[in-house]
This record gives sequence, structure tokens and C-alpha cells, in this order.
Amino acid sequence: MSIVARQRLYRERAAFGLIDDIGGVATLLLAILGLAGLYAPLLAAIATIIFGVALLVQGRTLLTLYTQASVEAAASASAFGVSVRFAVVLLGAAGAALGVLSLLDFNSAMLTPVASIMFGAGLVLSGISIWHLNAIRRASAKGGESLKDIVANHMVFDSLSVQIFAGLAAIILGVLAASGATYDLTFNLVALLMLGSALVLKGGSLNAILLSFMRPA
Repeated sequence: MSIVARQRLYRERAAFGLIDDIGGVATLLLAILGLAGLYAPLLAAIATIIFGVALLVQGRTLLTLYTQASVEAAASASAFGVSVRFAVVLLGAAGAALGVLSLLDFNSAMLTPVASIMFGAGLVLSGISIWHLNAIRRASAKGGESLKDIVANHMVFDSLSVQIFAGLAAIILGVLAASGATYDLTFNLVALLMLGSALVLKGGSLNAILLSFMRPA
């Protein structure tokens, strides 16, 4: 990858990364406030919108990194790899739309849990995408892995299990909330709490992969 391409990729990740990192923190804080009993339905809808936008941005970043990784590895991007990352974008956009409808009081008790289920699926897919990106990065490494590569590898694997666990847990909690179980709003807020936390961790692993891409050619 040329120096210009590396710098452009770094600037793009910095811009989009700021959005999804803030989105993760905001979702986390809103979920905590909702669990504390402060306008819980309203905050759940707002957190759903914020997380949906953040997941959409994260999916956009994954698409960019996958394209650059394919160039780095001198391989063409597969349709499956692109579709998985595009699915993350769609799930984020659809979840944000459900959050907007919930904010407008269109059956928010059902729509926000459904959005959490979609977000959980998106988080699992993005976790798998990050693992795939890391595998491509390692395969394209020349002359052995540097210290940055080793650090990136550890960060990815340390956060990957947390991301997938949080995604699966959000799906389960979303299903419980959508089924009308007792404390359905609490289930949904806990799901958003876990999703927000995982999004922050996921941003760190993406930054680690990007750091490894910045190594000299």
C-alpha cells in the first residue's frame, strides 16, 4: 500500500472512528441512565438511534478496511466478504430507523427490542469481519510480524470473544423483551448497555488493525 493510501486510510478511520466511538459511549451512558429510571423509554429509543448510526459507520469502516486489505494481499475482494460487511451497514441503518419510529411512539415496546436483536446480529457479523481482516493482514505480512502486528493480533483476539458474546446476549435479551416478558424494558436497556460497551472495544481492535496496515511497505 502506498504512503498516500496509508495516510488517507488513517485519516478516514480517524474521522469515522470518532463517530462510532462516541456512539458506543453515548449508548452506554444512555442505557445506564435508563436503568436508573430516568425517562427509560425515551432514552432507550435515543440510544437505539445512536447505536444504529454508529454501527452503520462501523460497517462503512469495515468495508473500507476490507478493500484495502484485499489490495495489500494482492487479492480481489470476495462477494461474500463484501456482503457480510454490507449487512452490518444495513442492520445499523434499519435499527436506527426503528429507533426513530420508536421515538415517534410507533409501538416502541416492540420496535426497540427488534432493533436490539438486529444490532446483536450486526455485532456478531462485524466481529467475524474483524477476525477475517486480521487473518488477511497476517497473510499479507512480509518478512515476519512486527511488534505492531503482534499488538494488533492480541487486541483483536482479546476483544473478539467479548464482541460475539455481547452480540449473542443482545439477541437473547432482545427476544425476551420483544416477547413481552416481565421487565421487558430492563432487558432491552441491558442489551443496549452491552452493545455500547462492545462497540467501544471493537473500535479499539479496528484501530489496532489499522495501525498494522500503516507499516512501511
